[in-house]
Amino acid sequence: MEAFAIYFLKSVIWLTGFALVYFLFLKNERFFHLNRFYLVAGILISFIFPLFTVHYQVELSAPDVSQTINLTPAGNVSAAVPQQAGYVNKFDYRFVLLALYLSGVLFFAFRMLKCIRSLFKSIDRAKFNSLDQAKLIRASEFKSSFSFFNYIFINPSVGETEMEEILNHEMVHVNQKHWVDLLLVELLRLFQWINPVAWIYSGFIRQNHEYIADEAALQQAPDPAVYKAVLVNQLFDSRVISFSNSFNYSLNKKRFDMMKEIIVSPYRKMKVLLVLPVFAIIFYAFATPEYHYSATTSDNTVKIDQAETTVLTENTDSPGKSKASGMQTTVSQPPVDQKTVRGIVLKDDGQPLERVNIMSTGNTGNASSTTTGRDGRYELNKVQPDASLLFSCPGYKGLVLKADFTKEMSVIMEKDPEYKGSVIQRQSPLAVIDGEITDKNYMDALKELGYNLGIVKQISGKEATDKYGEKGANGVMELTTRNKALEMGLKPEYFPRLSPEDYPTFQNQKWNGFRAWVTDNVKYPPEAQARKIEGWITANFTVELDGTVSNPVVLGSVDPVLSDEVIRVIKSSPKWEPPKNPAVDMPFTSSVNIGFKLPDQIVKEEPFVVVEEMPMYPGGEGELLKFLAENTQYPEAAKAQNIAGKVIIRFIVNTEGDSEGMSVLKGVHPLLDAEAVKVVGMLSGFKPGMQGGKAVPVWYMVPITFALPITNQP
Repeated sequence: MEAFAIYFLKSVIWLTGFALVYFLFLKNERFFHLNRFYLVAGILISFIFPLFTVHYQVELSAPDVSQTINLTPAGNVSAAVPQQAGYVNKFDYRFVLLALYLSGVLFFAFRMLKCIRSLFKSIDRAKFNSLDQAKLIRASEFKSSFSFFNYIFINPSVGETEMEEILNHEMVHVNQKHWVDLLLVELLRLFQWINPVAWIYSGFIRQNHEYIADEAALQQAPDPAVYKAVLVNQLFDSRVISFSNSFNYSLNKKRFDMMKEIIVSPYRKMKVLLVLPVFAIIFYAFATPEYHYSATTSDNTVKIDQAETTVLTENTDSPGKSKASGMQTTVSQPPVDQKTVRGIVLKDDGQPLERVNIMSTGNTGNASSTTTGRDGRYELNKVQPDASLLFSCPGYKGLVLKADFTKEMSVIMEKDPEYKGSVIQRQSPLAVIDGEITDKNYMDALKELGYNLGIVKQISGKEATDKYGEKGANGVMELTTRNKALEMGLKPEYFPRLSPEDYPTFQNQKWNGFRAWVTDNVKYPPEAQARKIEGWITANFTVELDGTVSNPVVLGSVDPVLSDEVIRVIKSSPKWEPPKNPAVDMPFTSSVNIGFKLPDQIVKEEPFVVVEEMPMYPGGEGELLKFLAENTQYPEAAKAQNIAGKVIIRFIVNTEGDSEGMSVLKGVHPLLDAEAVKVVGMLSGFKPGMQGGKAVPVWYMVPITFALPITNQP
């Protein structure tokens, strides 16, 4: 239904564009045959062109699995005291609109068929005279003269002189098959009956037909005054059906003026080219991006602290990224030349605002994000030319601004009065390098270490304060340099990949091209088709220094029929080309997401992770958590076995706002996992994620906690 609505909207806009150009520039011109071609082309284009869409390429970087988890809003749901509640379907106004539209179509179709039926009845019982290419019917039930297909109807009361003039006129309609145009315009009005422009457009075509017929008839008329007098005699008659060409249609001063012989410049015909900007505007307005993943994301997760839900990954300039909920961003088009943006973020009182998360659109990896320091300043590298910047901070309204490379960007964040969390600005974690406390923002510290970064450890809470006192109250980032780690006999956890030369390549392409190869080689297992199994498979793998692929592991609890196929293809991978940087001494770890959709489709495009407008459940996150709590049933068998824990479910909010592609990222027990998947599968009614004004599928994650009631032990 949504696809039809989009098609209908495009069709209306195409027709409106043609109608405006005709009304403003062409309706008073005397090149009637060219106008006829223009008007008919407008109808055909309004039917055909909405079926086609211009595409342009947009590059996004493919996030690793840890980033996929942490970039989507989520909350904990306790199912300790489940309540039985039925699922209530939301009223969908779209079906009411569809019913009204179809009712109009049926009404006008019935009226049209009724008129045609009455005409054919008249034809069946009438006697007619055969002319060269038409049949003349003298029918008394029709006062007006008109043509219908190759039939010409003239009232018997019309005299011979008048009949000759009318025949000359109506034969033009028949010979030039104007009924074809009228058939098209009737279909247009039937399809777009709700669009007033369609009815106006119908008048344009019928009026132009009369101009054409008048022009030809006057060339045969011995006396033009007689021809015009015949028109006046027909003034108060009325046409029978819109399929017919009525002799007296649009009989007014304008029609008589158009009969005058006036020589005009043939160059005026060039006016029809004024429709070309309409083509450009409409194609541009409905252009659709094609998203391709680039290799700007980091490959190694250093540490995930569940208490703080902070994910740190190594990268070129900003190795860390904190979790964001409900992020909004946009994407930029190629070229992918990247620049640096610098600036300062201030509170509304002019004071520096610390720990503002800044993300560049066009990339979802850590290389495109940073946070402000104590002085409110930030520096963001690898920003694409057409990118926007997303500024987000707890307690403040989010901002999306166009990146400005010409000067420092000064941004003022406005407090969010609806924010229900703590409005006290959280300070940056303490940065400790090789055991020495620094006054650096930990993001800046990571950036300065560059290739010398060896080990990163994050601690918080009591562990941090016990070790560093009050300075560790906001958490501590313990950074060990690569040189220091080697001196201590420790093996660095990863090699910082700061440039494209630090990454392996696959078949002379960027590393993220591997997913396309996997997608092309994966086959939908017949057993999965027979058992109606579909879903998304996420698999991690490692590229060794010699280019071989090893350790493919599927994440979460998924059906082995699908996961085994993905593992099979990954294992069959050709050798990769090692990194060009000879200093790289660590394997490369990455992941692929492969979608299986019944009956036999391997999904080519991945769902989005971050979009301009993230999916929103009706009523917000609170209502989502409430729905999950009310509809999650604690399995009795799990209670009996004292099984409890947190199940993390990842799923896709599709373009219709429903959940699909559920997979268990972190399971507890098959009983609890199955219940969590079941209740998440009931979710619907989301406002879909939007990218470039178009609904797109977006990854979403929610944890569901199964907690047994605490009982007093004797």
